[in-house]
Amino acid sequence: MAEIRSAIEIALEKADRLGRATKEELEAKKWLDHGHRIVARYMQGEIENLEAGFSDISGDEMPLVLKGAIEILLRNIVLPRDKDQWPGIKKALSGFLELKGSVANQTIPRIEQLLKSYEQTRDQYHEQLKMQMQDHLGGIKQAVSQQYGTAMANEIDVDSLPEFQKEWSRISSESTDQFEQQLIPLKEYLAEL
Repeated sequence: MAEIRSAIEIALEKADRLGRATKEELEAKKWLDHGHRIVARYMQGEIENLEAGFSDISGDEMPLVLKGAIEILLRNIVLPRDKDQWPGIKKALSGFLELKGSVANQTIPRIEQLLKSYEQTRDQYHEQLKMQMQDHLGGIKQAVSQQYGTAMANEIDVDSLPEFQKEWSRISSESTDQFEQQLIPLKEYLAEL
């Protein structure tokens, strides 16, 4: 007589089968990860160029390694929130030049221009908001000056006001979303070259 199994037992068996990766999937993951590691070493300056990192890869694995490399390079092309991000961004763009050659020369300057425009727009919005908040700050400084003295009032910074922080967060988020929508198709195009 056949054993009757509960729905839970059947579901657990299916989940167990689905949770196991096939040998091909494991092999593909291994080569994708290898591409990730090569680019990580490149980005950290451990290897001079990507070609050196790919020298030991055979032809069959190369597409997966390149796919993994491209994934990491794309992650490093971001809208710069501060000047310290530019070296990593430029290194990632240089990595694409190494991988894709001259065909990337048309897209990379467009990406760089977009990132610079983003940075300029952010700075401009920040300064405009700061100027707008200076009026509000005048009243606060006057009240602090009367209560605690002029020296204390002069130490108040517009950037530290909660109203400024809230408004800057909103403006910054909107600006970032607009530029991100322009960056995404450029990155996709770069990846497909």
